[in-house]
Amino acid sequence: MIVMQKISVFIFSLLALNICDAQDFNLGFGEAPKAVVWTFASEKTGDNEFELSFKAEISDGFYMYSMEKIDGPMPLEFTFEPGDYELIGEMIPDRKSKEKFDDAFEINVKYYEGTVTFKQKARLSAEKANITGTAGYQTCSSEQCIPGDTEFSFALESLAARQSTARQPAASGDSGNKSLPGFFILAFFMGLLGVLTPCVFPMIPMTVSFFMSGSDNKTVVVTKGLIFGFSITLIYTLIGLVVALTQNEAFATVLSTHWIPNLLFFILFIAFALSFFGLFEITLPSGLANKADRQADKGGYLASFFLAVTLAVVSFSCTGPFVGTLLVRSALGGIALEPILGMFGFGLGLGLPFIVFAFIPSLMKKLPKSGGWLNSVKVVFAFVISGLSLKFLDIVDTFFTLNIITRDVVIAVWIALAVCLGLYLLGKIKLPHDSDLKHVSVFRLVLTTASFAFAFYLLPGLFGAPLSAVSAFIPAQEKQVFGTVSDHNAPASTSAAATMNTGNLCGTPKYSDFLTLPKGISGYFDLREGYACAKEKNKPVLLDFKGHSCSNCKKMEKGIFLDRRIINMLNEKFIVIGLYTDDKTELPENEHVTSPSGRVLKTVGAVNLNYEAVTYGLNAQPYFVITDADGKAITDGIGYETDADRFLRWLQKGLDSFDK
Repeated sequence: MIVMQKISVFIFSLLALNICDAQDFNLGFGEAPKAVVWTFASEKTGDNEFELSFKAEISDGFYMYSMEKIDGPMPLEFTFEPGDYELIGEMIPDRKSKEKFDDAFEINVKYYEGTVTFKQKARLSAEKANITGTAGYQTCSSEQCIPGDTEFSFALESLAARQSTARQPAASGDSGNKSLPGFFILAFFMGLLGVLTPCVFPMIPMTVSFFMSGSDNKTVVVTKGLIFGFSITLIYTLIGLVVALTQNEAFATVLSTHWIPNLLFFILFIAFALSFFGLFEITLPSGLANKADRQADKGGYLASFFLAVTLAVVSFSCTGPFVGTLLVRSALGGIALEPILGMFGFGLGLGLPFIVFAFIPSLMKKLPKSGGWLNSVKVVFAFVISGLSLKFLDIVDTFFTLNIITRDVVIAVWIALAVCLGLYLLGKIKLPHDSDLKHVSVFRLVLTTASFAFAFYLLPGLFGAPLSAVSAFIPAQEKQVFGTVSDHNAPASTSAAATMNTGNLCGTPKYSDFLTLPKGISGYFDLREGYACAKEKNKPVLLDFKGHSCSNCKKMEKGIFLDRRIINMLNEKFIVIGLYTDDKTELPENEHVTSPSGRVLKTVGAVNLNYEAVTYGLNAQPYFVITDADGKAITDGIGYETDADRFLRWLQKGLDSFDK
């Protein structure tokens, strides 16, 4: 994956020398790579009414944030200039957005991949009208974020609509739903884990015996096994189909943010956990299982189907948490296909072992016998779902702003659960249905080591460490109550002047009352000021192209820019200039810049983005360049980086080049 990401960056760098587009900066020798290609069209729907089409084709590996306005990334926004028309209704996309937790902003964000078309109805108030405006957006990949600003224009006539004059070249195609294969594999793996539960595993010998009873014909045995296995898959797929048919944007929003469903999920997960620990047993109505069982007793191929129904019913007390987790995950994914694919994968994983044993009954002899180890599996699941249940409780806590389920509390509970799990696996804790542990197996020892290691990994989180590996499952760092290193989590609104040491600069930086650099790093936000100070102090300059809405910029600030070596080197050896490419602060008229395409740029962000595109042929963030005091680059630029040592070597290379 890392190799592919680096290849993508290289390819985009090459494209920067060749791609030409009217909406950006035509530099003569080439321009910045485009992550989105827009196509505009109109269709006449009445005498004076039209449907405007805004088609965005997002390049492979990128995603574009939706129109939802939240305190985080830059949303997609269509701005229409006044004219002889009126808009009817709202802008409507042709498909749902996807949703995920963004580690950098620590909120759920909605986004699109592939191709998406937005429709807007309009009514003319004159025989002819030009509908013009701008589509502002931001696209990101795993390496970079690219803000965009595309102008559109529709020349419409009330008698005969014609195609928009703003049509642009079509892109290479839809990137597809990349999350689906990974989600299917996860669901399949969870289905295989479900086989190891005490409700399912003991049924393998009994079920295979049923396949073989009354027939010495291998074909009959295999056929019964196939019917049984695929019936299980069908049953779970139908569950996913029901969820998919009822899924919509409102449902996903309520599921992810409202306190009622999340409280119910928390209670359900805790109930399953307590049942797995042995406090009580969850059973479905016996009549439901008995009816299916009676149908299975009638024999024949149809009996294989009813035996599968029986297994699905009686195993629910063990498979429920798996099914619930998958359905919640798929409902939040924003893709209607996910529930169906997830349940299909889970059912296939659960039924596959039965099919294999029907083909090769001799493998039954190699199966471990049911015993105490099955209860141990159940208890391990109990510890895991106990920890995951706090995610739902955190949403309830946030909904009512109780601030009880803080980051510290969740991490402390997880540490306690991890330690208890390790002690349980060593046999130091014994629960009601456990057998005596005569010795610790190698597999138990490995799990014990992993459990204690996880507890040690979590420990620094109590004092403010970001814990990026699990940040999606624990409260945001803003909910950290105490910590010795949490000062780097200051809100983005905190001014740079209040947080940076300006003693090594040449004065108070312009815009420092609202723009920031990574915590502890001194610098400027204006090119003229930064280069003037660099000449005065005879230091090289680090240009940091960044954005308020740049997810990867924030990840670097919470990652390698916390490294004290980097902070010290930048403060002592460099003049840092942070150039925000999406800031909307209006500049005085004498600071306006005209881009090569003739557009007058009036904001801090637009001017900085133009400078990056004109000077370096890129419009991606984050992007870093080391220059001398005259603005001449003395190193190759570098983008998103997570390795502090590699970034330090790159900085040192710039220093060495400057000193020569």
